[in-house]
Amino acid sequence: MRAFIDLLVSAEVLTRESLRLLRELGFSGVGASVSVKRLISDPAASLEALRFLKAEGEAEGIDVISRITVDEPMREGSLKKILRKFRRRVEVVSVYALDRKLTAFACRDARVDVITLLPGSRLLRGDLAYIREYGKAVEVLVAPLQAEDPLASAKALAYYSGVMELLGRKKMVHALILSSGATSPSALRDPRSMASLLSLMGLSYDAALDAVSANAARLVAECRDKLAGAVPVRGVRVLRVGGDDR
Repeated sequence: MRAFIDLLVSAEVLTRESLRLLRELGFSGVGASVSVKRLISDPAASLEALRFLKAEGEAEGIDVISRITVDEPMREGSLKKILRKFRRRVEVVSVYALDRKLTAFACRDARVDVITLLPGSRLLRGDLAYIREYGKAVEVLVAPLQAEDPLASAKALAYYSGVMELLGRKKMVHALILSSGATSPSALRDPRSMASLLSLMGLSYDAALDAVSANAARLVAECRDKLAGAVPVRGVRVLRVGGDDR
């Protein structure tokens, strides 16, 4: 049985009611995302909000994954400071591929877990090599496909169809995650409807379902293992046997 995860929903949208709605839609997990702007403006309140949502999720029977999303252009030095200060305070760190310098840095820095593509984002050969090497996820969003402007929606569909073709050609479909990117409760969708959108872009329905379930679950598990110190180096797992680390 699949466990569905919507890995990108704004933390400001998430309440006890919206968490209950996500569970009713069929999700077992949700990524509660704090934008980098909100984080910088009030770090303590942002982290406390994530802790509160985790507790609310436990009460509603849904796993809340804490996430920081860099969703605006930043200089490399500024992003490095954020990663140094907050990387171990949340479970997932993602960066929107907004410009070439930011995208290149996010792909090659192992502290970034997810590269989020918006219509117009570009991934070069070197970016894909780093994504593969570090086991990062490539995330696409439902939100651009729901734009009020039909032309913008059509452009988003065409762009993401190209991303599906690229990942398929590079044998990296396993790295694909589909998230809603919801900034309001009305933008939440059930996982199978989300997967159907990917199947319109040329992906098999099973692979599309993986993008909202197994692929996201694998990434979250790996991120949690890293935070727990179980995977100090990629490919090396620390096992506890009789109280000793091996």
